[in-house]
Amino acid sequence: MDLLKKVELLLNAKTRSALPRRSRHSLADDEEAALLAEIRQALGDVEAKERELAGRIQVEQAGATAAAERGDIENHLAHTRRAADLEYHLRQESTMAINLEEKLAALEEKLAQAQAAVDREAAKAAQRSAAADAVIDRSEAGLDERMQSILNSSPPPPKDVELKTRKSRLSE
Repeated sequence: MDLLKKVELLLNAKTRSALPRRSRHSLADDEEAALLAEIRQALGDVEAKERELAGRIQVEQAGATAAAERGDIENHLAHTRRAADLEYHLRQESTMAINLEEKLAALEEKLAQAQAAVDREAAKAAQRSAAADAVIDRSEAGLDERMQSILNSSPPPPKDVELKTRKSRLSE
């Protein structure tokens, strides 16, 4: 009886392990992908904004230098002030970019760990499946002989006493 239970358990494990676990997409997978895409998009926007601010800072500094060479102190101070404001905004954008890169790296690390766990589970399932196949292959010969002996043996003939007792109970 234990052998039959073991074989049944192994067959059940084999049928369950045939389904890949990570290929099924869940709502969490879709949310992770959407969040990852959103962070990448935001990071790209911030980097574009940084490049734009850096270009504007260079224009303002060139204007300040030109105004200083002409002796126009008022324009020189205005360009310098705008360049300082732009540098402040550039630092804020840089800080935002660094934070987004950290979030992106953390999320990618978490996804990599989840994928590694899925791969480990798939390897374990494959190993269990191989073990189940091996046990089934080994026990098929012994199981067939045992089943044949059970099928070939006929049930014992009913005793006449039991039959008479049953009939007497029914007639009462």
